Amino acid sequence: MSSNSYFYYDHEACTFVEVQPSKRRWLVQAGVVAGLVLVLTTIGTWVISNNITTPNEIAQRQEIEVLRGELSTANNSLSTFSNQLETLAETDREIYRAVLGTEPISEDEFQVGVGGARNGGFDRFSGPTRDLLRQTSDTFDRLERQFALQTRSFEELEILASAHQDVLRQQPAILPLRNARLTSGFGSRFHPILRTRRMHSGVDFLTPRGTPIYATGDGEISFVGSKSGYGNVVEVDHPLAGRRTRYAHLSRAAAGVLAGTPVKRGQIIAYSGNTGLSTAPHLHYEVRRLSDGQALNPVATFVPGVSASEYQELLIAARQETASFD
Repeated sequence: MSSNSYFYYDHEACTFVEVQPSKRRWLVQAGVVAGLVLVLTTIGTWVISNNITTPNEIAQRQEIEVLRGELSTANNSLSTFSNQLETLAETDREIYRAVLGTEPISEDEFQVGVGGARNGGFDRFSGPTRDLLRQTSDTFDRLERQFALQTRSFEELEILASAHQDVLRQQPAILPLRNARLTSGFGSRFHPILRTRRMHSGVDFLTPRGTPIYATGDGEISFVGSKSGYGNVVEVDHPLAGRRTRYAHLSRAAAGVLAGTPVKRGQIIAYSGNTGLSTAPHLHYEVRRLSDGQALNPVATFVPGVSASEYQELLIAARQETASFD
């Protein structure tokens, strides 16, 4: 109750009477007091909530910071993987494609359609978290695009490499017989029977009669029989390589070697002899272009099948001006 009292003079009673406060006034005063209390309570609560943190809130904030750090680390790792993938693509372009002779996937195609697929819904997060999530999303999109394109590239390269291997297998690439000495090279030579200089379209290997003769590349038997001064001949076509190999002055063809028969590199196709215009048992070996029959120097095809020193010996022997056996 207030310490101040108010009185008024009652003329009829000739005395002072204490003034009693009205109920309405009392309610108004109570409402004002309650309103002030509510405002002060709200302000206090706001101040406390913004300046005093509970243990749970502290733990949550720490957890958010840790997760944000982990996400940043993961994003850096993804960026590293993307860079490594680009390096792999560069190897694909500069080495594999160059070897197989085809056009690489362009740099622009690697970048097409990258980014923007997962960026929705990040605006509700705080600035640093939102930016980090967007960056990670862009990195994921770029990786997906790069993996898809590189996978397609490798699938294409696998097909091309397989076809290229077929071509390589058909290339004449080994010596047609073993442990034999090259006695006459490619070029103009003195013919021992015709007694004149003429083009020697192959190379001669001195070897005893009956020595196994090997196909120098995969292909198909195109001819088995006798051919004028060549004597008994076996010819193999290598269509993917665009070559034809000829094995002449044979004693006979190997069993089962007939025109149209497929053969593999290193397969025995005949045996050496001394048939046709020949002065001694030997093998005359030729490599010709399949398109026009042009004779090529067979020595160049022996590189994959011999050591460096053996190839040098073959070159020296092929360059010597010696009489041929045919």
